[in-house]
Amino acid sequence: MKFGKRTTRKAAGLLQLAIGIACVVLLLFIASFTRVRADLTSEKRYTLTPATKNLMDSLQDVVFVKVYLSGNLPADLQQLSSSLRDLLDEMRVRNPDLLQYEFTDPSASPDEKTRNEIYQQLQADGLQYTSIRLRGKGSQSELIVWPGAIISYRGKKMPVQLLKSQLRATDAETVNRSINNLEYDLASAIRQITAPYKARVAFIEGQGELDTLQVQDLADALGELYTVSRVRIGEKIDALSSRPDGATFRTNNYEAAIIAKPDSLFSEKDRFILDQFVMNGGKLLWAISAMDPHLDSLRTNQFSIATPLDLGIDKLLFAYGVRINKDILLDKQCAPIQIYTRPYGNQPKLETLPFPFEPLVVPTGNNPITANIDPVHLKMASSIDTIGLDSAHSTILLATSRYTRVLRNPVRISLAVVDMDLGLERNNTPYRPVAVLTQGKFRSAFAGKLAMPDSVLKAIGYREWSRHTAQVFISDGNAIANPVDRARGTYFPLGYEKAARAKVFGNREFFVNAMNYLLDDKSLISIRSRAISLHQLDPHRTEDDRAQVQAANVLLPLLISALGGLVFLLLRKRRYARNR
Repeated sequence: MKFGKRTTRKAAGLLQLAIGIACVVLLLFIASFTRVRADLTSEKRYTLTPATKNLMDSLQDVVFVKVYLSGNLPADLQQLSSSLRDLLDEMRVRNPDLLQYEFTDPSASPDEKTRNEIYQQLQADGLQYTSIRLRGKGSQSELIVWPGAIISYRGKKMPVQLLKSQLRATDAETVNRSINNLEYDLASAIRQITAPYKARVAFIEGQGELDTLQVQDLADALGELYTVSRVRIGEKIDALSSRPDGATFRTNNYEAAIIAKPDSLFSEKDRFILDQFVMNGGKLLWAISAMDPHLDSLRTNQFSIATPLDLGIDKLLFAYGVRINKDILLDKQCAPIQIYTRPYGNQPKLETLPFPFEPLVVPTGNNPITANIDPVHLKMASSIDTIGLDSAHSTILLATSRYTRVLRNPVRISLAVVDMDLGLERNNTPYRPVAVLTQGKFRSAFAGKLAMPDSVLKAIGYREWSRHTAQVFISDGNAIANPVDRARGTYFPLGYEKAARAKVFGNREFFVNAMNYLLDDKSLISIRSRAISLHQLDPHRTEDDRAQVQAANVLLPLLISALGGLVFLLLRKRRYARNR
């Protein structure tokens, strides 16, 4: 009789086990047809932006991403690699058939010759290596890693540098910034390599604008997304637009144009050509210095008198809703300069001191152009007034700090201000606009002022009112200029600080964002504006407590498993003891 009860109990247990296994298998089978994903992070780091989702959905062919950030990496770079893998997994969810990726370690080969050949090929493909110094107990070693990827699409290749560092070195902050930019870097590269058409952007020249080398960094950055060229108007009506046969109005040859720090007068015909470019829907980015600080005199005499520049565009800008004033701003929130001060012994002393004539403008507000960018460095900037227009509206993008003073024309500029108490806390005109976005429909600055018959105006395709368009104005032409080394024919990144020997300002991001916005690439800005917090480990504690951490990582899981098993056995024994 007892034997029968035991058999029945055993059979019931086996039946329960079989039913449980069947339920699990059925659940797994059903789950294979559904996908449930939950992003529980506060900054939604595992959730793609709508722009990236649309990009993945629009792929027409296979995009293959080969990532070289793999192998035995330091913790920071391992986190960058893991973040990239998570991002690629999320992107593959949207289109698993047309997005593929592979992680590989270019340093995996034990043969030095083979490794060097791989390194040379990666450099030829456009990637840069990073040198990592590893510190052990009483020893140091150097590790070469390649924090980049190569994207392939329909026979084309494109390099993507994942680590945002101007130097071939890394730190936690650099990695954090790179993780913030991962989605933007990858999405913009995929968009660039798959896009059938690139918008055209022209740098205007002919009025003393910045030369090619002075805007090379911005041109390179824009060249990743658009077709960039330089155009001299030269009073040629077809310089920026043309009129197809049978068309009523002209068609622009470029989607956008940049006017970078002109220093001489625009002729009336050139102004007319620019005006009609805007009327036909063209987007303009104006980087204008209203005052000439005569820097040669400042370097020689330690002071100069800034005078207004006559560019002939005041009425043009007024028609578009802005006025750049003939003044110069002083701001307590400013960048430093290096100047020689009191002699030290028999040698001049070089000091780094804040220079109020070079404001550091910290972006505020939620405009996508200025979201998540570093402070913008200005030199001898002027204030901007906005003019109310019924058909267009203005948005202030950048403004100086609370401790700002406006110096009216003429302005004495002196290096001695570094030692002066300017009283900007007491005597100030705070928050002066220095960058403005205007968008809407504009009336031509030449409306009712052209002494031409209607037949002639019709023949050239004249427009009195624009299509919906937008323009960005910044009251400092220097803001768009990257530092150059004329002797070597090279340039530094836009936003580079010589004292820090690194790019620290957000000038490049501001102008790239502005052009993205003007060309309706708001999706790129929405991706770039994401901010992901990277929680850093204390390097000193990780080194000092290394043995304890390693022991805890090895022993704690075993201890927890053993305790769990013991509890399970005790509960099982107690259960069967009751059933006897």
